[in-house]
Amino acid sequence: MKSTTISVAEGKKSLSRLVEDAYRKNEETVITKRGKPVAVIVPYEEYKRKKKLEGKRKIMEAREAFLGTGLSATEIFKESKKQREKRS
Repeated sequence: MKSTTISVAEGKKSLSRLVEDAYRKNEETVITKRGKPVAVIVPYEEYKRKKKLEGKRKIMEAREAFLGTGLSATEIFKESKKQREKRS
């Protein structure tokens, strides 16, 4: 995927074009403030893909943590339900 870098000031002037480039050309744009990256404009499909991967990673981390406890899925469910009820 092609990537470009622009300042916030430049981005303000050309936001429509940057969004169009993300959508039509599958390009990402890194937005900088005082030379430091602060945000990225990415195609929506790429954003969704990354969010899905992040969700899967979190599920796998939780799975590993639960497996290490020696508790059954039912026990973990009951305990998490109790803790949710305490917060309410």
